[in-house]
Amino acid sequence: MNNLLIAWAFSLIFVVGGILLLEATYTPGEETTEATTLASDTDAQAVEEAEANSTVTDEVASGNTGDSATPNTSPAALPAPGQIVEAQEPNQPSASISIPQSIPIEAIAEMLEQSNFGPLPIIAEDGRKSSDIYAAPRSHDGNTRRIAILLTDLGKKARNTKRAVEDLPASVSLAFSVYGSGLHEWGQKARRAGHEVFLAVPMEPTNYPQNDPGPLTLLTTQSTRVKLNLLRSSLGKFSGYVGITNLMGSRFTAASDSIRPILDELKRRGLMFVDNRDSKYSLAASMAQGINMPWAVNNGYIDNDLNAASIAAQLAELEKRARAQGTAMGIARAYPVTVRAIQVWAATLEERGYSLVPVSSIAGQQALPR
Repeated sequence: MNNLLIAWAFSLIFVVGGILLLEATYTPGEETTEATTLASDTDAQAVEEAEANSTVTDEVASGNTGDSATPNTSPAALPAPGQIVEAQEPNQPSASISIPQSIPIEAIAEMLEQSNFGPLPIIAEDGRKSSDIYAAPRSHDGNTRRIAILLTDLGKKARNTKRAVEDLPASVSLAFSVYGSGLHEWGQKARRAGHEVFLAVPMEPTNYPQNDPGPLTLLTTQSTRVKLNLLRSSLGKFSGYVGITNLMGSRFTAASDSIRPILDELKRRGLMFVDNRDSKYSLAASMAQGINMPWAVNNGYIDNDLNAASIAAQLAELEKRARAQGTAMGIARAYPVTVRAIQVWAATLEERGYSLVPVSSIAGQQALPR
């Protein structure tokens, strides 16, 4: 019995001693402090990561990532209207600009003015112009020798027009006569095939009226009001064209008082002018340059002689000019022999170091004839 009491007493002493020892060594709040420290470290890391992510986001948004190889997305580096926009690398900010990747098939309502003459082209409120929006996308082949071909007076013979639209390379530009039929449909078919289109407006030749381009002809003897109304009558024939070229017009384009109001009206409507250079005295291209509107000038009629060999020789002359000056432009008609000759010539053009380009892509880049 005494031994049992002694054992119980020692056990009690051991337990009580352990409790007293624990109380002596325990510091209240130590576990809480450690937990708080761990939480603080975690929050600090989270804040640090958030700040780092915020910095990266701000740098990407501003285009300043510290990497000299990062593409510049400032307005000065944006593609010109009408150009093909290159695909951007993943995670790169996209440029906030709308540039057509192909020619719009349908005419854009915001770029049309409804009038008694029909729908007339205008510059949209956001600045879009027909000379840009309906232009064919530019090529990126880097070739400095560029040749443009404009096939004109289309729309009057369905078979010839169909052949031009379907058989010629898309880079060949097409000009439709104001006297053509089904021009809205032809214009859409041409744009769908990749051709940019122009409108051929009749102007007074030197031997008028013996050589009469028709009832919509602009004459030097007309008042400015009559000239502009006739021009608007032509412009309303269809929609979706880059600009106009003159049909004949050797006298009209050489008369500054006559051609000036026409060019002013075209510029006001956001159009390009292509001088067919029917006369060496034409002032149209130089005056268009003077008022800062898009222009191009014919360097030679390709098919005045309807012979395959002669047409090939004229195309070779365009190559010589492009080699010497960088650019050249020729005008032709939609005769079967002409279309075939252009097909054959264009098939090997790049092999010879030249590019066939739309007329709009050489706007303002040619040497003015002297």
